[in-house]
Amino acid sequence: MPVSRAQLGALVASSVVVVMGCSSAPFAPPPCLTDSDCADGLVCFPDGCGDPTRNLAVEITGGSNVGLFPQDFEVAQLGTTQDFDIKGPLSIVGSFQRERTAGVDPTQRSIYTDEVLVRATGESELIPGVPRSYQARFSQTDRGTYSMNVGQGRYTVTALPANLEVPPQTVPGISVSPDAGATANFAFASVEGAITLSGRLIKKKLTVPTPSELYITQDAMDLQALDPATQEPLSQRIQTSTGRPGARGDFILVMSPLAAQLPAIELVATAREGGALVPSRRFVLTPPFAPGLTLELGDFGEPVRMVPGKVLGGDGQPLGGATVVIEGRAAGGGTFRSRLAITDDLGNYQLDLLPPEDSFTLTVFPRPGVRFGVTQQLVKLKNAPGSPPVLDPPVVRCAERIVVKGEVRLPGGAPAAMLSVRAIETSTGKRPLPLEDVDVLTDAEGTYELPLDPGSWRIEFTPAVELPQTSRLITVSAAAASDGGVTTAQTFAPITLPRGRRLTGAVTSTLSTRGSTPLVNAQVRFFRVTKIEGKPAAVLLGAGVTNGVGNYTVILPTREPTPQ
Repeated sequence: MPVSRAQLGALVASSVVVVMGCSSAPFAPPPCLTDSDCADGLVCFPDGCGDPTRNLAVEITGGSNVGLFPQDFEVAQLGTTQDFDIKGPLSIVGSFQRERTAGVDPTQRSIYTDEVLVRATGESELIPGVPRSYQARFSQTDRGTYSMNVGQGRYTVTALPANLEVPPQTVPGISVSPDAGATANFAFASVEGAITLSGRLIKKKLTVPTPSELYITQDAMDLQALDPATQEPLSQRIQTSTGRPGARGDFILVMSPLAAQLPAIELVATAREGGALVPSRRFVLTPPFAPGLTLELGDFGEPVRMVPGKVLGGDGQPLGGATVVIEGRAAGGGTFRSRLAITDDLGNYQLDLLPPEDSFTLTVFPRPGVRFGVTQQLVKLKNAPGSPPVLDPPVVRCAERIVVKGEVRLPGGAPAAMLSVRAIETSTGKRPLPLEDVDVLTDAEGTYELPLDPGSWRIEFTPAVELPQTSRLITVSAAAASDGGVTTAQTFAPITLPRGRRLTGAVTSTLSTRGSTPLVNAQVRFFRVTKIEGKPAAVLLGAGVTNGVGNYTVILPTREPTPQ
């Protein structure tokens, strides 16, 4: 009974994983299924029984239009009402300077006023697993200073000058909170202090019959130096081959002085556009760096265009609307990933490929909610002269998805009819693309069926009535060999929704000297902070939005004492 995302609306998700279950047997027992499995006053959460009034954290987002990105609050003990005051915009401030000498000398620096892009990536420090990412571009800065509004959290901040001859700089461990200012200053290397690599990126050097070089003429390629341990940039990303006839792949790469202090660096060659008909490759270099480098992608051959294929369901019928991608090692040793293709109503598709080193992995992603699921198949490319190119095998049959069945009841025991049930993948494994969410509604008896691919999933149950949302964590496994490869349904034990508690409060903010004012249209999200399999995690309990006077209402789980 799949329904569209537009019908169900957007649901907010947290990121937690726990492993349970197997393919041909019922799911392994979770810590709890319903509140009745817990002691008085405790509620059944995905991680087990817990006090619904303790170990909470709240994220409040006031809106980017006023610079109020997320701010977080610890709630040691939930009250009858819960008010919050936002302490104005949070920001990372700092300066841009450039060394005048080859060394690092704070007394010998000049102000850097050219254009710089600043990126801050990290996550909340109070709500595990909630990512935060921001960037801003600064042009002709005033005296080389900058200020960038961000949300509360801990960040790695990288400054990338627009001038590709100026190496970037990264500052890790920047903590942003209302209680302390956050500063990230950047001092870019001087011309003398930077490390310059020059060379040529080509397909392959040839020695017979005469010494020569094969150049890259399919697509434009970029080159960038990275720290192998952190994957932070040591250089700008520069174009090293235009992909046009006559291009020789010459490059000049300017790196941070840090490159000479590392045990090794990585030079990463990638296509300028995803899915281009050139492979990517990583080259490991150790200092001191030799001049006049020649980087060989390997002789990956010429593109093989419009290679056909066909996708069928396990029942032998065409599977339309499926996404197909092919990836693996190309001839010459680089890695290759094709552009995405969508099958037509007859299950047909076409892809442009490179010759493989041996075989490629073809992955089919059928539409969410259909009977057949993600399937991977090793394929070879046959491209004999005088014959059209074909894949071997030319047809892929998709395996059936595992049908996860369950039942949801209201706190009083009645069926939870027309309840929104969403399955969200929590681990992508080795697949090239993540799986889309799967949405269904329970029927009149409160039962649901979710056709899911093998993997780890979070199942969210969101009532339409004034009850809190809840979630459970499962692992869906492929059919066991003992089943003869025949897919069997997995049944998840019935769950009873927790009772709901209506919590109200007000959100104010200090945006000027006038003092606190109501914050309108702010999103308020309540999380339970816990551990899953020994790792910090957060479980979303409920969300609300402030009205025109800054007040909000959210329904949170509660537990009434069991009658004696």
